[in-house]
Formats: sequence, C-alpha cells, structure tokens
Amino acid sequence: MFKRFFQRNWTDNLSKEDYCKKWDLFDLFDDLYKAEQLLTEIEAKNSDDVFLIFLNDFKEERVELEGENVADFTRIWEWFSPGKEWDNFTEKKGMDLGNNIFRITNRWKRNQDFVKGTKVSLKNEFGVVLDKSAGNSMYGKIRWDTKNENDIEDWRGLFGSFLKVGGKIIDNDHTFNFINEDGSPKKY
Repeated sequence: MFKRFFQRNWTDNLSKEDYCKKWDLFDLFDDLYKAEQLLTEIEAKNSDDVFLIFLNDFKEERVELEGENVADFTRIWEWFSPGKEWDNFTEKKGMDLGNNIFRITNRWKRNQDFVKGTKVSLKNEFGVVLDKSAGNSMYGKIRWDTKNENDIEDWRGLFGSFLKVGGKIIDNDHTFNFINEDGSPKKY
C-alpha cells in the first residue's frame, strides 16, 4: 500500500503513520473490510451475475490495495459514489458505511488530481473545476468566481504546479458569489 504513496514526495515530510492518519487510511481499510463482510452476507441472498462480478472485483481490489500493489483508490471512489454500485447492491443497509468510504476516498481523490466539481482557491480567488469539453480528455479548466463570464484558466495536467504556487482544494460547502456549483454564471 505504501509503495505508491511514498515513491513521490506527496508526504509533506510525514511519517507513514502520520500520512495514513492525515488521509484516514486506517479507517478506510477497516471500512473496506466491513464492506466486504456485508457484501458476503448479501451474496447468500443475491446470486445475480452482475452482483457476483462486482463482489469478486471488490474483493480483488481490496486485497490489492492492502498489498504493495499500486494503491489507487479510484475504483473504490467510483463504486462508492452516490447512486453507483455500492448503493445499488446494499441499499439502505450499507448507506452509512458507504457514505464514510466515499467521504474518505473523495477527499483523497480530490487532492490527487483535478476532478470535475472540485472547489479550489488560488491567491484569494475561488473557483470550480469544470467538466471536460469536446476534444478534451483531461480535467483542469477552472472557472473563477468573478463577474467576468470568461474568467477561465487552463490548469490541465498541472495539478502539482497548481499546488506549488499556492493553489488549494477547499471545502465543498463554500458558496460562490457569481457562479453556480458547475461554473455557470448565476442569474440575477
């Protein structure tokens, strides 16, 4: 698990233990184990092929993440996103557990690369990462919260540079003055 995290200088000089605490990784692995237990309980009542494929993929992913394989929580983040596989298969029974796993992986994911809808700040300005556009396979265009409807900067492929110059991922509860959550201008 630590191989990927510590091959790059993403640790801010933290020990492995402090890094795991900062990103709630101990809690995440505990929750992933609980999620596997719940899915195994559901397996006794659900022999649907789609569910069984998901269960098998989930088990493999959990084992890989706990080993020294490349630790990338993207698949977990996708499966536990609201309305995705986890919600579909566990319904209300797994809601709290799924929400916590998504909370941790979402925080981790948004601090690894640009993700659509992530709220950011740079030099006392606030903005949101826009969706990909035609012919564009990367996120990273930022619509800043200003009256100017064309106040968009292109940071695609420059997440590390964005952070180095002082850019930050901010709380998703931040309220914009001139733009909506998707970056479109507010109507007054």
